[in-house]
Amino acid sequence: MENVKVNKNVSVRTRNLVTSALLAAIICLVTGYILHIPTPNGGYAHIGDAVIYLSASILPLPYAIACSAIGAGLADLTTGAIIWVLPTLIIKPILVLCFSNKSDKIITVRNVVGAFFAGIICCVLYMFVEGLYFGNIMAAFTITAVGMIQPIGSFIAFIILGLVLDKINFKKFYSA
Repeated sequence: MENVKVNKNVSVRTRNLVTSALLAAIICLVTGYILHIPTPNGGYAHIGDAVIYLSASILPLPYAIACSAIGAGLADLTTGAIIWVLPTLIIKPILVLCFSNKSDKIITVRNVVGAFFAGIICCVLYMFVEGLYFGNIMAAFTITAVGMIQPIGSFIAFIILGLVLDKINFKKFYSA
């Protein structure tokens, strides 16, 4: 009897680990290569954060934190945005804290509100880092209109992808 419980826990851990690795790879690809739009500050605009939001809505917190940091960090590393790797490894896991995976659905009031705040938090933290890197924090905060394109795109993509996955009952299938 006890042996069955151990096997079930191993399979849950294995499923979460494999899903985390898959989502980290998708985050890297969507962030760095799919709809990747270079920006003048050495970074780029993308909708990879939408996949981070999905991971945070599906996976337990430690797994979501790891896959967001690894996926986004690898995207910065492999696209030549090396100065952004360290901030990314810190900022992207913070975004995950805005979400919950406790519901049977991805799109919940908490996760929609979380996506809104995650976009703002991400934008503000990257602008702060940009100000530190380039020596003028105030100037970094004056280009908020350009900086908000990425969070808005990620918010919309998260809602669309989340609704599609909810329509096919992905979370019920995933937890089965």
